[in-house]
Amino acid sequence: MTQSTNKQEFRRIWLFLLITFVMTYVWTIGLIWPRVLGRDAATFTAEETLVNTALTAVLMFFPAIGVLITRLVTREGFRNSMLRLNLKGNVRYYLIGWFGPMVLTAIGAVLYFLIFPSEFTLSSYYAQMATLPVSVKTFWVVQLLLMMIAPLLNLVACFGEEWGWRGYLLPKVANRMKFLPTVLVTGVVWGIWHAPIIVAGHNYGMNYPGYPWGGIVAMCLFCIAAGVLFSYITLKTNSCWPAVFAHGMLNGTASVGVIFLADPMAYDRFVGPVPTGIIGAAAYIVVAVWIVCTNKQKSVPR
Repeated sequence: MTQSTNKQEFRRIWLFLLITFVMTYVWTIGLIWPRVLGRDAATFTAEETLVNTALTAVLMFFPAIGVLITRLVTREGFRNSMLRLNLKGNVRYYLIGWFGPMVLTAIGAVLYFLIFPSEFTLSSYYAQMATLPVSVKTFWVVQLLLMMIAPLLNLVACFGEEWGWRGYLLPKVANRMKFLPTVLVTGVVWGIWHAPIIVAGHNYGMNYPGYPWGGIVAMCLFCIAAGVLFSYITLKTNSCWPAVFAHGMLNGTASVGVIFLADPMAYDRFVGPVPTGIIGAAAYIVVAVWIVCTNKQKSVPR
């Protein structure tokens, strides 16, 4: 890579980050913060909750918009856009992306309830089942089917993020660094991007010691752990699609453990059973360490 090309790539990275972060922070601070800061989430009406969720979901499209604008402004084009499926010889990585987060999230939830058995209950589960218009068997068949196709249900929104983080930022950083610093840098960037919605109570709420910095740090740590897996399957396939599917499955199954909590409104989100808690993320962390250790001598895991 020539010096002029290297400088051009750096400019593209910084332009992408500038566009993505400015859009995200302006949107969140201008539209979401006025609606949620200083309020208890339990006081939101159903309509307010729906609107807040929709406003937050829009944020997931900003990284992809950042890619589009950067590629057009810098005349980079779309030749190396990481959009090819590249299935030949890579099906196992797609299977890892599709099912891996569901398995890792389930392991984290089980581990949480093994460590804190008093937090586990079936009473709220039975109460919910009693109100269903269908049989319990039918309900779980439908739920399992929905979980299995979660990557498809969340495809559009998760593509909005993953084309930016794994499809654009990751390969540019990986061309300059070894695997460990690559996943650390991209994971921290991904985590800090979440900062304004963490301030708004996303994932960790707002009533905890050290708010909001503790939540931002915790999110960065989780983004590093999950980002290692997402980056690994992206670089192995030279495609962002496995990460899109992995992100979709993560979002679709993250709250499964909450169903079995004794008090779903008063659990420590920094611990678990959701994967953004330290115990909930245990399996992600173990897998991330294994991937890094087995690829420590390589610039990228190809």
